[in-house]
Amino acid sequence: MNHMLDIDQLLETSKEEFGRYDWDGTFAEYLEMVREDPSVSRLSHRLIYDAILDQGVEESPFGDPIYTLFKDKIYGQDEGLRRIIEYFGSASRRLEIRKRILLLLGPPASGKSSMVTLIKDALERYTRTEVGTVYAIKGCPMQEEPLHLIPDQLRPDLLKESGIHVEGHLCPRCRYELATKYKGDIAKMPVARVVFSEQAAVGIGYYVAQSASADDASLLVGSIDEDELRGERLEVAGKAFRLDGEFNVANRGLIEFVEIFKADQHLLTTLLGLAQEQLVKMERFGSVYADEAIIAHSNEGDYTKFMADQFSEALRDRIIAVQVPYNLQVKDEVQIYTKMIEESGLEGVHLPPLTLTTMSVFAILSRLTPPPKGRAIKLLDILRLYDDQVLPRFSPNDVAVLKRRDPNEGMSGISPRYVMNRLSRVANTPHLRCISPLRAIDSLWRGLSENIALDESDHKKWLRFVEDTIDEYGKRAVREVQRAFEERFEHTADQLLNDYLTEVETYLSGEAAAVMSRRSKEPDMMREIEKHAGVKERERDRFREEIHLFFSILKGRDVKYDYSTEPRMKAAIESRLFPSQRHMERTLSRPRFARQQVEWARKRGAIFNRMMQDYGYCDICANDTIDYAGHILRGGRVLRQLKNNEIEWTWTLEPEPPTQGIQQPADTPE
Repeated sequence: MNHMLDIDQLLETSKEEFGRYDWDGTFAEYLEMVREDPSVSRLSHRLIYDAILDQGVEESPFGDPIYTLFKDKIYGQDEGLRRIIEYFGSASRRLEIRKRILLLLGPPASGKSSMVTLIKDALERYTRTEVGTVYAIKGCPMQEEPLHLIPDQLRPDLLKESGIHVEGHLCPRCRYELATKYKGDIAKMPVARVVFSEQAAVGIGYYVAQSASADDASLLVGSIDEDELRGERLEVAGKAFRLDGEFNVANRGLIEFVEIFKADQHLLTTLLGLAQEQLVKMERFGSVYADEAIIAHSNEGDYTKFMADQFSEALRDRIIAVQVPYNLQVKDEVQIYTKMIEESGLEGVHLPPLTLTTMSVFAILSRLTPPPKGRAIKLLDILRLYDDQVLPRFSPNDVAVLKRRDPNEGMSGISPRYVMNRLSRVANTPHLRCISPLRAIDSLWRGLSENIALDESDHKKWLRFVEDTIDEYGKRAVREVQRAFEERFEHTADQLLNDYLTEVETYLSGEAAAVMSRRSKEPDMMREIEKHAGVKERERDRFREEIHLFFSILKGRDVKYDYSTEPRMKAAIESRLFPSQRHMERTLSRPRFARQQVEWARKRGAIFNRMMQDYGYCDICANDTIDYAGHILRGGRVLRQLKNNEIEWTWTLEPEPPTQGIQQPADTPE
């Protein structure tokens, strides 16, 4: 019985959902609604902007807006997203910018389509809400704004008296309907609510330019019913033009124009007319007004050719290009891969914490612009600085300068899609339980060799990327083991941060006498931390003020933080708490004498267990990472280049579970 009730409820809910957005009325009723709330008749760019804002806007700890629509979905594209929001914000005010094509320019799989998809989804959801309701002349294939029924000569008075702005003119279908069926009585013209849907071809259009063929024009401007081409001009226009092209579909909303510069010149001219004059040029019959945002995307190669074409000047003037490069931060790249894995699945195999990180390093190295010859900075240093790591001799200002040196940085290199393809290939290896970072690097390298004809110079470049990636993996592996060396490391680190912040607050509040008195009895904890951060004596006051301000803002906004939140404090505290590399090397090296091996097994076992319990390692990768860290600390190499431009690994790529005695024995206490 309960089962039948559930089915009945499901059917009833489905019925209610189907009719939830139904509303039918007359133009007279609609006009009254608009007089009460003029935003009901807002134009496309305003509708899209409101749809984005409707998803929510948060504030970063430092006052920057964070748009919920893109949060935890798009990573490493802060600048591009900022410019997209600015475009729609300005266009929503009916400024001239709304007559520009928004061009997302970037390499494959950089996130262009994902950004547009999120905007389209938001627009669909918004038109299903009460505040996002859209009304149209009933039966119009272009979901036309009903205010177009108002004659031109009456519009200035309407604007002056009611603040209602009317833009555009009736489409041929509605003009014919008004003249023949309703005899010009606009009050009786039927109006209905419409819900935007890309799938239903309402308010959202999509076009992919695949070939330079003018025959594709009807897909954009609509097709013609040849059987209705006879009769008076009004009748022909009203019956023959189906208005079923993507430009017609996208009226009141947006059209996504993919690979825009692969389109025929005729189509680009039509697109220019839509952008500049908001008119869709019709074959053999004038034009049709359309109000829609145009979001196009292209790769840099096609864009460069287009910009060099002397005949493209008019369209160039109508384009606002927003670069969407590949991400250049390791931590954001890891988030991208994590999201892709969640959406596609990767079952039956374990991913060590450093595997995605290591693949990210390799991918980002391929995207970075090499430093000029003679500069005392390496490509790997640039990657680390971009990832908020603290390096001696480099300040935050240096990072800002680096990011400005090449506006096209990140516009080429390895795509996230390629990385995921190679990871999937490894995951399908029979009997493989755990994908080690080195196994992942090898897969990325092998994929290049299989799919790209590398000449000698390219081979050397990619091999350097492999070597740099191994270098970075080695450093991170050592830090992972150092972190697991001490029980409750994060708790100790957070406590040290809080102690430092308390000392700094006391110092800056003017209670210097109390501080100096305490210093005479115990070590100066502030200076000890600052030395680990590389802060010189003459720089200490400025450093303390910066740190105090940073964490005061977080506290004031009730933002949670820990020792790793501020890069310089993270580096200083880890340097202070981590055991020295010399001590680590001795601890991880298996002693020769049996009487020392029990203590060695106990210490190693404690590290092994903490890596598994606290940091996401399995028995295979925990053991491999510990062994690898010890190998690196002893100066060991893991890669050898062969004469035939191949590489040979001297470290196992597919580690096995640890044997008895390698990790801490079950009966050995920590």
